[in-house]
Amino acid sequence: MTTPSPGRALAANHHYRRLFASRVISNLGNGIQPIALAFGVLALPGATASTLSIVLVATAIPLVVVLPFGGVIADRVGAARMISITDIVVSAVIATEALLFLTGTVTVPALVLLAVVVGVLNALWSPAYPALIMDVFSTEEHLQPANAYVSVASNGGLIAGNAIGGLLVAALGAGAAIAVDAATFLVAGLLVFSFRHVSKPRHSGMSMLADLGHGWRLVRSIRWFVVVVLAFSVIVMALRGAEEVMGPVLALQEYGGAAGWAVVLACMSVGLLVGAVTASRIRVRRPMLFGMLITLVLPVWLVSLALALPLPVVAVGALLWGVAIELFQVIWYTTLQTHVPRESLSRVSSYDVMGSLMFGPIGLALAGPLITWVGLEEAFLVMAAIVVVAVVASLLSRSVRTLRADDAPAVAVD
Repeated sequence: MTTPSPGRALAANHHYRRLFASRVISNLGNGIQPIALAFGVLALPGATASTLSIVLVATAIPLVVVLPFGGVIADRVGAARMISITDIVVSAVIATEALLFLTGTVTVPALVLLAVVVGVLNALWSPAYPALIMDVFSTEEHLQPANAYVSVASNGGLIAGNAIGGLLVAALGAGAAIAVDAATFLVAGLLVFSFRHVSKPRHSGMSMLADLGHGWRLVRSIRWFVVVVLAFSVIVMALRGAEEVMGPVLALQEYGGAAGWAVVLACMSVGLLVGAVTASRIRVRRPMLFGMLITLVLPVWLVSLALALPLPVVAVGALLWGVAIELFQVIWYTTLQTHVPRESLSRVSSYDVMGSLMFGPIGLALAGPLITWVGLEEAFLVMAAIVVVAVVASLLSRSVRTLRADDAPAVAVD
C-alpha cells in the first residue's frame, strides 16, 4: 500500500479545501486594503504622510495590547469559531469605512475609531490561525506542506488583490475598493464557520490571568523563540514604516502613485507565492538559522527604495523579499507546531504575534516625521540599518543557530 502524497492527502480533506478557499478570498481583500486605505487617506484634504501614520497606528496599538488575551480566548472558544466570528465582524467594520468614503463623509477621527476596532479583532484572530491548521490537519509529517499550501492560497489572493486594488482605486476610488475588501471577509468568515466543529474548546480550568501566566512561563523557557520574536519586533518596526508609509509617499513622487505601488506589492505577492511553493518542497535542518539569514534580503530591498531605482528593479527586490519572508513564515509556523505543546499553541502564538508587532506602531508613527526630519532617501536607509542590526544580534544566540527541526518539543510548564 502506497502512502498518499501530501498534496493528495490535503486535497482529500474537505475542511482543508474550505480553509484553502477562505484564505484565497480573505487575502484578495487583504491585497486590496493597504492600497485603498493608503491612497484614500493621502487623498483627503490636507493629509500628509503623518496622517497615514496616525490611522495605521490606531490599528497597530490595540492589536499588540489585546493579543495575549486573544490566545487564551481562542483556546476557550475554539480556533475555527474565533476566526470565523472575527472575519464576519471585521467585514461589517470595513463596510462602514467604505460607506464613509463613498458618501464623502470620511474623517480622520472616524477612520481612527474604526481602525481601533479592526486592531482588536485582528488580535483575536491571529493567535487562532496556527491552531486551526492543526485542528484541520494534524498529521505531523504533512504540517509543513499544509502550512505551505495555505500560504499558496493566501498569496494567490494577495496577488490578485494587489492588482485589483490598484485598478479599483484608480478607476472608482478608495471607497469602492474598500467595499470589495469588506465582502471578501464576509465570505471567508462564512466558509470557516461551516466547519467550526473541528476546533474543540480547550479550557484549562484556570482563570484567564492564570492561563496568561502559564503561556508566559512557557514562552520564557524557549530561548530561541524569545530571541527571534524580539528580533522581529525590531524588523517589523522598520518594515511597517518603510512599506506602509514611506513606500506610498515614494510612489507618489517617483512611480505614478497607486498604480505604481500596486505593481510593487503585486510582485511581492508573487514572491510570497513562490516562497510558499518552495517551502512545501524543502526541509531545513536548522530552521531558525536559515530563517534569519534569508531575512537579510529585506535591507537590500530597502536600499533600492532609498535610491529610488527604476520601478522594475524595485519590483524585483520586492519579489525576492516576498520569497524570503514566506519561506521564513512557513518554517516558523511549522517549528512552533512541532516544538510547542498543542494545548498551549494559541497562547504561545499570541505572544509570538504580540512580540513581533509590538514596535510596529512606533515604526508607523515615526515614518512620517522621519521623512520630514532627514528626507525620504535617508529614512529608508535608517530602516535598512535597523534590520541588519536586528538580524545580526539574533544570530549571536546559540539557541537560534543550533535549533534543529527534529529537536524534541518543549515541555509544558506548570
